[in-house]
Amino acid sequence: MTGRRLLALPRAWCTAACCALLAAAAAPIAAQNAPGDTPRFDFSGVQRTRYESIDAQFRPNLSESDRLLALQTSLLFDVKLPKLEVFGELLDSRGEWNDAGSFVSTQIVDALEPEQLYVAWNLDGTLQAGSKSTLRVGRMTVDLGKRRVLARSRYSNAVAGFLGADWDWRGANGSEARAFYFLPMRTLPADLDGLLDDDYDLDRGTRGAALAGFYYQLAPFADKSTFEVYLLDFDVNPPRQTIAATAHLWTLDARLYRNPEPKHWTYEVEPILQRGESADVFSGVTRTGLDHRAYYLHLEAGYAFAAKWAPVLLLQHTFASGDEDPTDARIERFNSLFGDRTFEFGPTDIYGAISRSNVNMLGVRLTLKPRPRWQTMVHYADVRLAEARDSWVGSGWRDPTGASGKDIGRQLEARVTWTAIKDRLTLETGFAHFDLGRFPEQTAGASFRGDPTFFYTALTTTF
Repeated sequence: MTGRRLLALPRAWCTAACCALLAAAAAPIAAQNAPGDTPRFDFSGVQRTRYESIDAQFRPNLSESDRLLALQTSLLFDVKLPKLEVFGELLDSRGEWNDAGSFVSTQIVDALEPEQLYVAWNLDGTLQAGSKSTLRVGRMTVDLGKRRVLARSRYSNAVAGFLGADWDWRGANGSEARAFYFLPMRTLPADLDGLLDDDYDLDRGTRGAALAGFYYQLAPFADKSTFEVYLLDFDVNPPRQTIAATAHLWTLDARLYRNPEPKHWTYEVEPILQRGESADVFSGVTRTGLDHRAYYLHLEAGYAFAAKWAPVLLLQHTFASGDEDPTDARIERFNSLFGDRTFEFGPTDIYGAISRSNVNMLGVRLTLKPRPRWQTMVHYADVRLAEARDSWVGSGWRDPTGASGKDIGRQLEARVTWTAIKDRLTLETGFAHFDLGRFPEQTAGASFRGDPTFFYTALTTTF
């Protein structure tokens, strides 16, 4: 108890320091502003309390059933001038009711972290009359494209951050270009005891790591279809961390899509190629300098009905390559980098049964809006391994012989969202049930616990 009290004072100091830093950064900018320009200061916050539970935990060496109270509080500070903006976010992500048998990670816990603090310059008119352009420098969170390889997670209690520069340009005709260079932040603490105790430790940049990229989106076509392409260069060679983390990956993405619109077909095609070098651990042996050749493909087609409840029905297929032979000098397992997977595969945190690696999934998704402030979604999918000898990524299970086959199982997921007070209060609840197949049953053997069922409910307030 004494140790926890001692931590309270430094945390309070950190909160005050962040606010002071924002004010200090904004003051000289406001002083330099032209006469008649009035700075605008906005302060807001978001608090989300989410209860999660899981029965028949599919991961080995953990409690068979578990629960989590995920608390996420965000304080946002925004100083706006005609040409400059100073933006900051203080994010507190905590996990209560955890114990030694719980699944705990840095995607759940990151206590009292200055998640964002950047200066943005308005560069409107650059390259083209009527264009909009912004250069951000500092610490920030990022979304790119469909958010499959670079995103700020909407579900995870803690989020990934970056330090660097991000230039975004939007043409008058709807085209868009973007270039950035980031140092990924390393979420701390990362040890089990620190995570269980919600200890405070300021995140640090990942030494020896860098993420650079360029993105371009064409102006929308006549049928409202959109095409985008981007290239990422991710290089990580940490000097004092495990060599299993070393990698140098080039990721090339192209995406063609049409958003749902009543009485119209909707579709999405997104292939992603990865080339480079990476490391892997197999049978306790770390191998580096492996030839990395992986790919990902998402296909979907659907229809938006002009009917009551605004139904949208989608047929979706997702394939992320796996490692065909764990003993050769090549690795084909797709690396989703910093992507978000909730919108495609279901909730994460203590669930997170499906990852964007070594997976072959065919599913059908139905979204409905029963009333203006109500939304619901139901998703059913058949889930298989892309390669039988590679692991079910994130589960801890692997059959290097491939004798257990590829059938992971069938997942049913649903959620309901009610906006009780617009822009102020939202209630969301959902569940996922995984009818496990041959692969987990045979690989786990006597350790098999049955089919996992996950439930959550979340209350979000905005002020």
